[in-house]
Amino acid sequence: MNGAILLAMNRNKRDIALDLRTEKGQEIALKLASKADVLTENFVPGTIDKLGLSYERVSKLNPKIIYCSVSGYGQEGSYSRRPAYDPSAQAMAGIMIATGEPNGRPCRQVTSLIDMSASLYACISILAALRDREETGRGHRLDITLLDAATFAMNQHLTYYSFTGILPKRLGSGSEGWAPYGAFNAKDKPIWLGVSIDRFWVAFCEATDSRELLIDSRFTTDKGRRENRDAINAIVADICKRYTSVELEAKLVEAGVPCAILATVAEIEQNPQVKLRQLLEDWDYPGKGKVKFVKTPILIDGQFPETRMMTPQLGEHTVEILEELGYNSSEIVDLIRKGIAVQYKPEAQK
Repeated sequence: MNGAILLAMNRNKRDIALDLRTEKGQEIALKLASKADVLTENFVPGTIDKLGLSYERVSKLNPKIIYCSVSGYGQEGSYSRRPAYDPSAQAMAGIMIATGEPNGRPCRQVTSLIDMSASLYACISILAALRDREETGRGHRLDITLLDAATFAMNQHLTYYSFTGILPKRLGSGSEGWAPYGAFNAKDKPIWLGVSIDRFWVAFCEATDSRELLIDSRFTTDKGRRENRDAINAIVADICKRYTSVELEAKLVEAGVPCAILATVAEIEQNPQVKLRQLLEDWDYPGKGKVKFVKTPILIDGQFPETRMMTPQLGEHTVEILEELGYNSSEIVDLIRKGIAVQYKPEAQK
């Protein structure tokens, strides 16, 4: 999976490989930073300082630099030097303990949503800092954390608890706010449906020929459906098993009820809307063959950002970048010979 993460997340980039434990490696990195608009790093706080690229040192060379650090818990405090992963932030922020089936164990989100959220907040803050720099000429020091992003993701739950004392519960694919709301088994595979308002309940009952439920006083209001969650979920589960997932989806879509057949990753490319938007693309990647990627999901003027180049190999552009920094051929050869810089060689991968 780590290899897939690198391939999926590092397109349209160049790669220079340096040993930052050496004085010469730090010198090269500082030359890059002196010409850069933005520097981002996600080491455990304190590590980047030991590698000679502290904010103080970089900003002294380049006062206009936007220097963004993404860490688990921030640059200061007793947690700052603790290593962190996406699930540790989910655990601390109350996400994990509230995720999973009611009688099951806590679960993490299968995708690294907190890593992605923190990255997006970093991107937003960098863009804001660049905009401010246009007006003020000042650089900025940005401090983004996984814990902050995870806590913000739970903000409405925290607010709700603050005035009710009620903690979020594990409800699987459901939600405390509505019922029936979640994944139910059809004849062949599960389908998710979301009855969040009375109109959707009426539409569901009519679409599935279950009009007798419309006169059941337990279910006529959203409050009643929540209070009788187990009863209504059991009834709806039986109704869904009358149909295949495709049959039920067709009925519910026509009736205007929010729904979706549960798909595997292998089935995503068959989704007609994914096809229509041309969201996926294939590239031939060295050593991997044909590899499928998701385009950056930002459609501007009808176009997703172009994938100009695939994820580089480690050190693929080292020589190219060193030449741009003003190093001559003999200097570059010496840097590579000493292991201060590494240039990727295709034959090394065979």
